[in-house]
Amino acid sequence: MSASATRSAPLAEPLAVTLAAQAIALANAAARDDALAAWREQARKQLADNVFPDKRTEQWKYTRLTALDNGHLAHSAAAASEKDLPFDLPAPLAPHRLVLINGRYQPGLSNPPAEGLRLTRLDGSENAPLTVIDDSLRTPFAWLNSAALEDGLVLTVPDGVTLDAPIEVLLVSCGDTPSVCHPRLRLHVGAGSRATLIERYIGTGAVLTNAVTELFSGIGGDLVHYRLQAEAPEALHIGTLVINPGRDSRAHSFQLMQGSALRRNDVRVLLDGSGAHVGLNGIFVGQGKTHTDNQICVEHRTPHASSEQVFKGMAGDQAKLVFNGRIHIFEGARGTRAELSNKNLLLTDGAEINTKPELEIYNDDVKCSHGSTCGQLDAQALFYLRSRGIPGDEAKRMLAFGFVNELLSALPDAAVAEWARPWLEGALTVTEKP
Repeated sequence: MSASATRSAPLAEPLAVTLAAQAIALANAAARDDALAAWREQARKQLADNVFPDKRTEQWKYTRLTALDNGHLAHSAAAASEKDLPFDLPAPLAPHRLVLINGRYQPGLSNPPAEGLRLTRLDGSENAPLTVIDDSLRTPFAWLNSAALEDGLVLTVPDGVTLDAPIEVLLVSCGDTPSVCHPRLRLHVGAGSRATLIERYIGTGAVLTNAVTELFSGIGGDLVHYRLQAEAPEALHIGTLVINPGRDSRAHSFQLMQGSALRRNDVRVLLDGSGAHVGLNGIFVGQGKTHTDNQICVEHRTPHASSEQVFKGMAGDQAKLVFNGRIHIFEGARGTRAELSNKNLLLTDGAEINTKPELEIYNDDVKCSHGSTCGQLDAQALFYLRSRGIPGDEAKRMLAFGFVNELLSALPDAAVAEWARPWLEGALTVTEKP
């Protein structure tokens, strides 16, 4: 055997080869001659050129894709309407709501504001303002979303406009057979504009939600974003979130995640506007045998930008949580301020949490910090509560709720906070089951 043959790269895992072939076939089947043809073709090439992740891929080290081995990537989820749903749509969290079911926009269930917001549908029927930001999407699943896109929304807030109320986008998935849908959402907040977007996922069944959300703001823009993932525990969700704030703008994003059979979140923040600030907060709760993987990457590419991140995770039963937070300070990004904190709570002996903060700096004039912790409930506090007659399960729930309450208390929108508190209490109750 030659030396070069000895050093050659090992073959990809059979599962990765199978999933890649299914994804490319799905992308090819979605090709059509409409306004999105060039967009899909560019994404299809990227999908074909990128290696599908397997256990040797560092960012997928703790997340296997075996849950997709029953054909999720082989079939697109069927179009569905409200009458096909096995549940009623929840009450809205905002005066204006836009609804997508299995990735397809539902005009009859939506009530966009009459003024201040321009809505463009990505169904190929018109020339949507789509431009691919170089290197903004890196994962095969994000490229698959673009390559197989059938519908989606571009929301535009013109320059100098302040929306008087949040916009909720409700993304619903449902289906009885393994399949995949590709929700797509893009928000442009103009220069000097202000907007609040509530992105809420619900659903049940065997459908994989392969979502991509992109948020942009112009100079001096102000954007508040919520990403609430409350699908059923058997659901599968792989999502990509890209945040790109403009110069002297502010963007705050809060994420609330319930564990599911497979939940993967790739979040990428591109700070290429001087004076911009991004705040990222999140709470993720694992229960049963669910799996939740958060991959956060904040890239400081320009001087005098700042970022703050606080994520808290709780795992009970035999749930698995993964958190990887990376801060990348590019050369020339002087005056950068970046902070990352990840704290986790193990609620049972069978739960598992893997966390890793990363800091990569190519500049001296910066102020950065990062850290992660993993612990258990305070035994003395638990004893104190039980000595006052509070049952053990209730005492644990109170302490766990207190662990994350500071993030809920800081939410600027009361409707979201009021929804989140009972939702989180319910998730913690399930977590404590044996």
